[in-house]
Amino acid sequence: MRDYSNMPVLNWTGVNTPVRAKAQIMHEEPVILQMPDTFDASLDAERFSGRLDEETGIRFNYEGSKLLRWLATQNKDPDLGVIADACAYSSSLVDIDAINNRLIVHD
Repeated sequence: MRDYSNMPVLNWTGVNTPVRAKAQIMHEEPVILQMPDTFDASLDAERFSGRLDEETGIRFNYEGSKLLRWLATQNKDPDLGVIADACAYSSSLVDIDAINNRLIVHD
């Protein structure tokens, strides 16, 4: 299981969070995006392949740009598209911690 304790956390509803997250990702640094309670992280299992950690419930190692474009559309949040572009540039992966409403972007 991945250790997330040393990763910076950005509150998605905070000021300039998409810009700050993009900068972090473009520098190939990990970041945790704390999403609002209303965030819908459900996925189409046929469209996405990832792995589930049975112990934590975290789904991990999704292709960041593809996943975030889907979530941007699903949540009607174009700022996630900005993060998807950054993930495409850095080839970042994304883990989904749906229980805690977090998106974890990493290499």
